[in-house]
Amino acid sequence: MAITVRRADLWRAETANTPGSLAAALKPLAEKGTDLEIVMGYATPDRSGAVVEVSPVSSPADRKAARAAGLAQSSFPCVMISGGNRPGLGYDVAQALAEAGININFFVAQSLGNSYTGLFSFEAATEADLAVRIIRKTVGGGVRPAASKAVAAKRPSANRKSAAPAKRKAAPRRR
Repeated sequence: MAITVRRADLWRAETANTPGSLAAALKPLAEKGTDLEIVMGYATPDRSGAVVEVSPVSSPADRKAARAAGLAQSSFPCVMISGGNRPGLGYDVAQALAEAGININFFVAQSLGNSYTGLFSFEAATEADLAVRIIRKTVGGGVRPAASKAVAAKRPSANRKSAAPAKRKAAPRRR
């Protein structure tokens, strides 16, 4: 299964650490039909507050819904990896970034069956752009450029065997 590596925006809100605060933050996005790939919710260290972070929020309508939920675009540039999972994938990426001298602000990942999704955050956009190139090189030949979901759905699976190319007929010779 191919792996997609792309820049991602993270949207964030600080809220009360009370029952229902996560649901309240997600409600406008759910009502709008925003297709979120990452949702994080966690208490602050003193447990008096909580943080909700989501991605992607890409269309103007999604951004309007996110703002209605009290979310704002995070200042941390991010890179999202999604696709086929394999043992050591997160380590391989983290090691390659370390060797390049790139600090990771945070990292969150999940694997479900053979699928993997990871979100890396960096200090600056230049680091995130460089990280995209390093990660693509690290994960190898299975990488495909990010595409819209509609385009990706029409793309044949990397796991399917493609038919052998048809033999070319020789062009007739001209005399």
